[in-house]
Amino acid sequence: MECTLRTSLTRGLAALAFVAAAALTVKAASPKELCEGFLPPNNMKIPVGAKIRSNFFDAKVGGGITQDQFNRVMDRVQKLYGPVVAQEGGTLVINRKWDDPTVNASAEEMGSQWVLNMYGGLARHQETTEEGMALVACHELGHHLGGAPKIAGWFGDDWATNEGGADYFATLKCLRNYFAEDDNATIVASANLDPFAVARCESQFSQRQDQLLCERTLMATNSVSRLFMDLHQDPAPPQFSTPDKSVVAQMDDNHPATQCRMDTYFNGATCHVDKSVGNSRTDYHQGSCVQGTDEFGWRPLCWFKP
Repeated sequence: MECTLRTSLTRGLAALAFVAAAALTVKAASPKELCEGFLPPNNMKIPVGAKIRSNFFDAKVGGGITQDQFNRVMDRVQKLYGPVVAQEGGTLVINRKWDDPTVNASAEEMGSQWVLNMYGGLARHQETTEEGMALVACHELGHHLGGAPKIAGWFGDDWATNEGGADYFATLKCLRNYFAEDDNATIVASANLDPFAVARCESQFSQRQDQLLCERTLMATNSVSRLFMDLHQDPAPPQFSTPDKSVVAQMDDNHPATQCRMDTYFNGATCHVDKSVGNSRTDYHQGSCVQGTDEFGWRPLCWFKP
């Protein structure tokens, strides 16, 4: 199996490999999998029936989601995006690895099959909510549909949107479609959301339904951000009101730090561009908010280099 690499050297090496490949006999396509998943490689395992565990937070009773909730998320993603992938010439395949204790998720291409590998270990982590699981699925889908910027692969193959781009797609496009059929007013009413973030949602959108979609996405962001904290054992929680101020010198295709990932989800959720406007494989401006044009909602510079 070929996996897409994420080192800064990859782009140059990939170009050289593409030139070399032109002189070789073309072989049958092999599966192409990202070298890492939704999370960086980790040793955490949560088998079926195991006590919910955490490195960072106090144990919760009933943490994580049930198998029924897990399947409900995958059913909806399949229903919404199976036809979208088909329009692109592919077949969406969601591998529901409920019994696998791996705390992660991943994406791969196998010929015309666009695959999401979703693991039960991640679903059983105590910080995973149904909203959070939907965000994870949307992130993995974003590797296929998120457009530019792409991770440079070997032999000129750049099928996968990079990690930050997949995070951005998850809240900019996918979760807006995913949450659209829910009673978001009722669901959000019982959530304890950051007033700063809620105010941003309400200032960016004039229609109440769009504000509620944004606020529901804050719930998903809180879930996965606490998951990141636990795995990284971060010393302090990220905040919507304290964005990462770092600026990369070149595009970072790898997983951003916890605060930077929260910023990416928040910016995608508060971008005013309609979810129906698709992203381009080559032009990051299309379907997105752009720094210098839009006040909010653009890809954070803690991983993105325009």
